[in-house]
Order: sequence, then C-alpha cells, then structure tokens
Amino acid sequence: MKRWLGVEMGVDELRWALIVGDSVEAKGSAGTPRAGLLHAIDAVARTTREHRADGLGVAVPGDLNRESGLVGAGSMNLVGPWAGYPLRDELAYRVGCPTEILNDARAFGHGELVLGAAKGLENVLFIMLHRGGVGGAYAFQGRILASADDRVGEFGHITVEPDGAHCPGCGGRGCLETFASGQAIVRRFRARSTWSPSGVAAVTEAAEDGDRTAVDVLTESGRAVGIVLNSLAAAFPTQAAVVGGDIASAALPWMVDAIRAKLAERPNCTFEPDLLPASLGVWAPALGAALTVALPPSVVEGNEGEG
Repeated sequence: MKRWLGVEMGVDELRWALIVGDSVEAKGSAGTPRAGLLHAIDAVARTTREHRADGLGVAVPGDLNRESGLVGAGSMNLVGPWAGYPLRDELAYRVGCPTEILNDARAFGHGELVLGAAKGLENVLFIMLHRGGVGGAYAFQGRILASADDRVGEFGHITVEPDGAHCPGCGGRGCLETFASGQAIVRRFRARSTWSPSGVAAVTEAAEDGDRTAVDVLTESGRAVGIVLNSLAAAFPTQAAVVGGDIASAALPWMVDAIRAKLAERPNCTFEPDLLPASLGVWAPALGAALTVALPPSVVEGNEGEG
C-alpha cells in the first residue's frame, strides 16, 4: 500500500501525519521551524525517509506558489530566509518522492473535508483560527478549490469593519484577522483590561471566571467570524461552515452563539448553513497535506495543470 506523509510547518513545531492506504497510520512531531530553515528542511527530509513515504505534502503558513514550488514573501511566521526559497524542489530532491506544498489553511480544509467534520459534504466553508492569523478554504462539489498562488480562501482578510484596526498582514483595516486571530484576541483584551494575559487560553479562563471584558472580546471575535461566513454563504452555495485551528478548542465555545446568530440573519439566501467544529484538532493541516499528494484537490476552472 502507498504511504503518504503530510507535514505542517507550524509556528512552534513540525507536525506530521502518515496515511497508509485508507488509514491514518501514525502522527507525531519532528522539531520546530524556529530552529531555522536548514534544520526544518533536514527534519522534514529525515521524517520522510524514516517513514518510507511514497509522497510528501507540506503545509506552509502564508504565501507560496504551488506551480513554481517557491515560498512567498508573506510567510511571516517562518523564522529565517524563507521568502523565495524553492521548498518543493529542495525537498523532492532530498526525499526522492513526489512532493507538493500548499497553504496550511487549504490543507486544514482538505483534511476536514476528507477525514473530519465535513466528511460526506460537498459545499463547505472552512475557517482556521490560528494564534498568528486566520485562514480559510472552500470546497465546491466535494473538492477544495485551489490555484497556482494558493490564495483561494484567504477569508482572514475580508473586511469586517472598514475603519477598524490596521492589519500588518494585508495592510488593510478591520479585516477578520484583526478580530479573531489569537494575537488579535489577546491584543484587544489587553487594550481594555488592567492585566496582560499570556495567550488565548488565559483569556478564555478569564471568561470562565466571569470576566466581562474577556466574554465581550470573545463574543466580538465570534461576531466577526459570523459576519464573514454569512457574507460568503450568500455568495457561494454552502451546506456547512467548519471552524477550527490551534486556538479554536479554547476560544470557539465562547464564539459559537455569536457566529450562529450572524449565520441566521439572511436565511433566504444563505439557507443557514450548519456550524461545525473541526474534528481533527491540530492534526488537520498535516493530514490535509498528506491527502494532497494522495488525493490532489481540484484547481480553479481555467487553471488546469497548476498546483
């Protein structure tokens, strides 16, 4: 049976997942990208060889080009000289098997579509809430839409509040990422409170203890997610919206009611899609990356042959 390895180059660690045939065989961690570019490449290549993979998929945070295999300048969460680095070709040379790279949010959507919360559905919106940003993906007729520059699904930079906070990621103002990324939640809480939480988990713990500021900030983040999902569902056929990411397990329970309230506002054109929590946890991007080489997603019409 074929062996497909997926690796997520997360901010703090390299997570990998091995699919053998139709089953998830193993999952684990292989170091951290913070050790530097060459150390990260070595760790991915070593893990691929150890598991005798027939194909390798790598999920990268930020910009990339799936046609050229280059990492883009917008992959700001990766430490080191990643901009313009020929990641796909370098890894393919080292591991000697077919290799693909893709955005981590598209990998998240692919994993949840095939193995997770959206399994069996066809038209699905995905939102991934990360500590450092917000990503997304869209499945149409059972396949994740993709393109050479892998930007189909950049929902984190849809405007929620035109006069809102500046977004260092896109240069705009008031986009979803300024409300619902982990950093944004912590920043907005600190601006209204007398103490500084270390992360989203501390904000949610404060909410559990009855801190009104924490509850308000998380509710506003959920409202922003709901506004974006409601707008997207008005434009694209949508059975369900799946929300996950590395901060979702802590933050999503405090956002759910606000998201659902927004999803219900235009029933005549959105038909109130189901809101589903992601079910693969932190492993969704790695699993989606493995599935990308095993079951390649489609590309946007007119771009056949890209990616």
